[in-house]
Amino acid sequence: MKLLSSGRLPGLDLPHRSDLVASTELPPYELISTAFVLIFDRSSRLLLRYADLPTRGGWDLPGGHVELGETPTAAAIREVDEESGWPLRESDLTVLGWNRFSLEAPKPSGFRYPYPVGYLAYFVARLTTDGQPTTPAADSECSLADWLTPAEVRTRCADRRWLPLLDHQPE
Repeated sequence: MKLLSSGRLPGLDLPHRSDLVASTELPPYELISTAFVLIFDRSSRLLLRYADLPTRGGWDLPGGHVELGETPTAAAIREVDEESGWPLRESDLTVLGWNRFSLEAPKPSGFRYPYPVGYLAYFVARLTTDGQPTTPAADSECSLADWLTPAEVRTRCADRRWLPLLDHQPE
């Protein structure tokens, strides 16, 4: 385990602390609220999705909420398919790390995440071929998906909390 950064999660307007950790092990499943995947192709390009949303808009990793009764791995696979159209299998994924968030105030009414501590899980998948064009599902909140070079990712995702994971990947 290695602490990569500490700070605040964008879009969470409650007093909290956020720690991004590179790790090959996940925290307890019941505390994981969301799962994301960094998918690299043979040319080291990363698959990102684009959404025109007020809080999660712009270029970002495919991923999202873990549904009731779903494992983080299953959620990651489902969300990647919905948001980018890219098919994955459980055997394609390796744990890359997690983001622990801790609320520093009472839980507000309707707060749907574990309290007072919750986690965002990050997985990585490496393709042996170059990524092909792909399209989000028709009913997705995402309008497009594309394979971006590391330089493009750093430019378009400069404010994303997961960005330090690009430099801390298991082999």
